[in-house]
Amino acid sequence: MSKVDHGERRNRLGLEHGGLSFLHAGRGAPVVLFHGLNGNAESWRYQLHDLADELEMWAWDAPGYGDSDIAGETLDDLARVAIEFIKRIVPGPVNLVGHSMGGLVAMRVAMLEPGLVQRLVLSCTHPGHGLSGAAASDQRYQRRLRELQELPGPVYGERRARGMLPADADPAVFREVARIAAQSRPEGMGRAALAIQRASLQAELSRIRAPSLVITGDQDRVAPLSKAEPLLNGIADVRHLALDGLGHAPYMEDRRRYNAALTDFLLRRDASG
Repeated sequence: MSKVDHGERRNRLGLEHGGLSFLHAGRGAPVVLFHGLNGNAESWRYQLHDLADELEMWAWDAPGYGDSDIAGETLDDLARVAIEFIKRIVPGPVNLVGHSMGGLVAMRVAMLEPGLVQRLVLSCTHPGHGLSGAAASDQRYQRRLRELQELPGPVYGERRARGMLPADADPAVFREVARIAAQSRPEGMGRAALAIQRASLQAELSRIRAPSLVITGDQDRVAPLSKAEPLLNGIADVRHLALDGLGHAPYMEDRRRYNAALTDFLLRRDASG
């Protein structure tokens, strides 16, 4: 499998809603990776490269991201696309890794199709805000959408990187997070933002049967432990890993620790140990 880099050519699959683009690498236990609101498939390029000897990984571009066509504006819309995608690429149960927005998608998949999910990693995420369209927090996302539409891409990317990362983040990590955020498409990010603002999964967390790992960073201002606590209280079979010193992009900030957490959890022989 060739190295995943900035120039990696995306694969594209035709689904019911339209085309979905993704990156694919490795061989081993099957894992599907769902990125966050200001990410895309390239957010996972270190995992796709570093873990290719142990895991077979598919990193999607969510609808409206990368080269993927848009598909609705609710969390269920995103989850149904994810379910179709999973069923097209791999037989049988699959492991899911969802970061931030992608964590909500992964949780909803695990609720709608519990037999499809073997293990679940929820990275820097929460169960949704359950807000109406008139809520102040919705207005915050509308403001961000206007920024994305009006600002030059690099300026938008740097603003998002500052919000995601600690002040002392590695400059190379800052540049990479900003580069990826600058690629955001208004039609995708706007719909996804509404989906996570209006979603409310807390009351249904007990429907998740898959053994789950919740990862938090103590420098994460976007999805701190306080927002993740309902997951720890509501999912029956759940573990928690707190990563000291890391913000909202731990998969890049400290790929060694993050990757070790993934493999330790996903490749363990028993689901309860």
